[in-house]
Amino acid sequence: MGGSSNPAKLDEFDWTSTLHPEDVELLQKPFINAMNEQAPFVVEARYRRADGIYRIMRTEANPRFDSTGQFLGMTGLNTDVTDQRIAEEQSRYLMGELNHRTKNLLTVIQAIARNTARTTSPEAFLDAFGARLGGLAASNDLLVSKDWASVLIRDLVFGQLQTIGADRDSRVRVQGPSILVCPQYAQTIGMALHELATNSLKHGALSQPSGSLRVEWAGDPKGRWYIEWDETLSESLAPPAHRGFGRVVMVDMVERAIKGSVELAFRPHGILWRLNVD
Repeated sequence: MGGSSNPAKLDEFDWTSTLHPEDVELLQKPFINAMNEQAPFVVEARYRRADGIYRIMRTEANPRFDSTGQFLGMTGLNTDVTDQRIAEEQSRYLMGELNHRTKNLLTVIQAIARNTARTTSPEAFLDAFGARLGGLAASNDLLVSKDWASVLIRDLVFGQLQTIGADRDSRVRVQGPSILVCPQYAQTIGMALHELATNSLKHGALSQPSGSLRVEWAGDPKGRWYIEWDETLSESLAPPAHRGFGRVVMVDMVERAIKGSVELAFRPHGILWRLNVD
């Protein structure tokens, strides 16, 4: 720690000249109390180095007495704790982020459980609920591998196809440019893609040897873009008899979470799902 010049005598150097203006009172009060009470004190404050950068110093001081018990002043040690405090602040921030994301994840899981229970029999609940959690986990695994930053649509698509074993299926064609999706969008789109994938495996194009699936996206990586899920079947596909949780995930949840619109069409020759992002 030092000022803009090197004093000839350290005992004549005014350390307060390097103290951050906002920390003057922070240091002054415990120092005065310690002097009056002749007691130890510990305080942290920011001091300016010779290069103008402020560092956090932890001051630990104890009273000093002569052989007769006469109080001579304070003696102590200054320790640079800047890196430690920065690490602690980052840790608190990360814990806050983890708590926030955990709450959001639990909310999503509750919605999945509630809606799955409404649309499946008790016997089929565990399989349906487990599959949907698997799709959610695939998106989360991808986000964690990217330090919870943006992810490529390609990775998001293949991650969901992999959960049903269709990532290397010759009936599936995947194409599109490098477009990044933010974590909030990725989680929601991932759930929609998983629902599309499982539906296709059970009832759609991937349930038929002659069926085919095209997943394509295009647009401006920094602006408007779209992603399209287009199935083709040789046999006619009947539209669903009622509005189920699948539509909630593929349309409603996506439109609530993402600035854009969703088209969902149950055509005789296969389902078409398209997300347009503004």
